[in-house]
Amino acid sequence: MNIQIDALLVATLAGTMAIALAGSAQAKPISYIVDDPKHRDTVSFTSDAPIELIVGHTSNIKGKIDLDDSMDLSKKPLQADFEVDLTTIDTGIPLRNEHMRSDKFLNTNKFPKAIFKVTTISATPTVLKDGEIVKTKATGEFTLHGKTIARDIPVTVTYHKFCNSQGKFENCDLMQIKSTFPLPLKDYNIPRPEVVFQKLADTVFVTVAATAHRETAGGEAKKTPAKVK
Repeated sequence: MNIQIDALLVATLAGTMAIALAGSAQAKPISYIVDDPKHRDTVSFTSDAPIELIVGHTSNIKGKIDLDDSMDLSKKPLQADFEVDLTTIDTGIPLRNEHMRSDKFLNTNKFPKAIFKVTTISATPTVLKDGEIVKTKATGEFTLHGKTIARDIPVTVTYHKFCNSQGKFENCDLMQIKSTFPLPLKDYNIPRPEVVFQKLADTVFVTVAATAHRETAGGEAKKTPAKVK
């Protein structure tokens, strides 16, 4: 009897392992990268205070998104990382740019980048399909001015497996990513030097518009033929 039970247990464990291994074999992680050589990606911030409106922007944003090849955002190994070069922010006034990068504000010599590491994504629907818009909430760690805080950031993703031949991008299989979210300066211990900025808002609004292309084995964007319409 014990021999039969042991044999049954072994068979059950073997079956479980086989199913797990089969699932692992089917899961094929793929990557999309944000790093446009033509600098068409943009990150901007707006400080709309009663006395002064300040708008700054940069095209220096890089990122990587890893997900299952089913394009299902609910499946592992989903993760994403983005970074913005704060030393390249331009407000339209050179002197103001210098003050913004100084140790009295962003202190970009010590903290040159803003970084967002995504840990989970809540999306409806969860599967990205060609031409469809998916609204998500990206949860992760946002690092700025040397301080890291857990944040939920709303994101809109439009996936394009194929593109119109007259479209903006020559290579398809891409994600267009857009987001606008508030960023309270006090959360990151960023001072408000009113002598330099007549009156800086307590909270600035950040807007991101970027495109992530499918990565090849060589680390470059994959070239997918455009669909002629």
